[in-house]
Amino acid sequence: MTATKPLTAREIRLWNAWEIFTQAVSSRISREVADATGLSAADYRVLSFLVDRGQVRQRELASALAWDKSRISHQLTRMQERDLLKRTKTAERGSNVAITAAGRAALESARPVHARSVRRYLIDRLTPAQVGAILAIGGDATGGSATSDR
Repeated sequence: MTATKPLTAREIRLWNAWEIFTQAVSSRISREVADATGLSAADYRVLSFLVDRGQVRQRELASALAWDKSRISHQLTRMQERDLLKRTKTAERGSNVAITAAGRAALESARPVHARSVRRYLIDRLTPAQVGAILAIGGDATGGSATSDR
């Protein structure tokens, strides 16, 4: 194994700034959505995924969100108790997950709040070039490709 080159002082500052920025933006957006709608950030992510994909296997949902088995199970149980989604057992000892009408309504009320907050705390603070750079980096980080809608 080769030795890893230590981070420079500038690289450390970059990492710290990145962490502070992403955590601050995420927490502000999450707080505004939760205050307005009662949905947590995790609720919002799950419901958004289900609206986009329809009914999915619980295992697929966990993988897409990069959550472990325990976390997804507990989150879905809490959401099912609030009638935001339903789970049905499959013959293969798995579960399918689908959004309910109540979950769809909750997400519809949260989306405008989410959009306003994302614009306020992220998009409006960036230049078009910075947006392009983040999309390029994000495409690499998520295994996707960066595309432009401009």
